[in-house]
Amino acid sequence: MNPFYVESDGLKIAAETFGVGEPLIFAHGLTGNRHAIRRQFESLADRYRLVIFDQRGHCDSSPVIDPALYAPARMADDMRAVLDHLKIDRAIVGGESMGAATALIFALKYPQRVEKLLLTAPAFGDSFNPNRQGLQEMGDNVRRLGIEGFLIFNAAERQRLGLKWPADVAEIVANLLRSHDAASLATALRAVADWHLFTDLSDVAKLKCPVCILAWENDPLHPFDLARRLAATLPTAQLKMLPPLPAIFQTPQVVGELYKIFLEERL
Repeated sequence: MNPFYVESDGLKIAAETFGVGEPLIFAHGLTGNRHAIRRQFESLADRYRLVIFDQRGHCDSSPVIDPALYAPARMADDMRAVLDHLKIDRAIVGGESMGAATALIFALKYPQRVEKLLLTAPAFGDSFNPNRQGLQEMGDNVRRLGIEGFLIFNAAERQRLGLKWPADVAEIVANLLRSHDAASLATALRAVADWHLFTDLSDVAKLKCPVCILAWENDPLHPFDLARRLAATLPTAQLKMLPPLPAIFQTPQVVGELYKIFLEERL
């Protein structure tokens, strides 16, 4: 599908819509893109108007090489700009990993515009991400080697450490990385690694909209403890379990199906 472009903060944000019904906007994670989110939510297109977009610095949106421009509040305002462009006053709002932070900050800034909140594998909250150093090193390697060089380096590192990815997962991840400008992705990896959204989670408790959190265990990049504590803090939250990350790449529709169950329960 061909994107349209929305001006936000001096940048162009690539977005697209599909489906009919109640609007649902969803933000991808770090190194992801809108195409990955489309695959997760395609089965909801008969009930919802899906709005997906490339977060700043990613895929078809403007490259960003100034670390200050990766501030979470500015990225939440990209989401607002997309909704404003489409004249959508209120929507189901969600995001994955880095995108979960975008959606959460949006909900706190604009609670009147959020019908329900969907958070997949939140990675940033009241402390630094446990894999902060790994993200920074990945950014340095992408800057040093470029995308293709990094893919070769990373495959060799996985082999050295005895970490095996299924061939289809490795190809999906490689294509995601190839969709980005290398300098922009390197900057995003280093800048987002430093995100520390809250001193504590007390402000999150102010949200009154229904919330669904999807998470999995044993993944330092997406700490399950954060998902659990967010679910305990948010007064209307449900926490649902997902299979580990490789399975999400192989069967992305499981994300949309779990959210569909939650949304239909809340009709």
